[in-house]
Amino acid sequence: MKRTSKVIKQQTEEWLDERWMIANMKDARPQDMSYYMGALKALEFVGYEWKRDADGKHTLFKC
Repeated sequence: MKRTSKVIKQQTEEWLDERWMIANMKDARPQDMSYYMGALKALEFVGYEWKRDADGKHTLFKC
């Protein structure tokens, strides 16, 4: 089964939600936040904008 761009976008948003949760855990390491921030910068580099709501849910937008 071929993954559509919609499915890839949804999976990426879910992955970012998970990374955000890990980076903000009580015992998170500095590299956890760096990994999350690096992922966001990579998405911006390939032409996406993103939004994170108060619950830590991400939404990606193609520029």
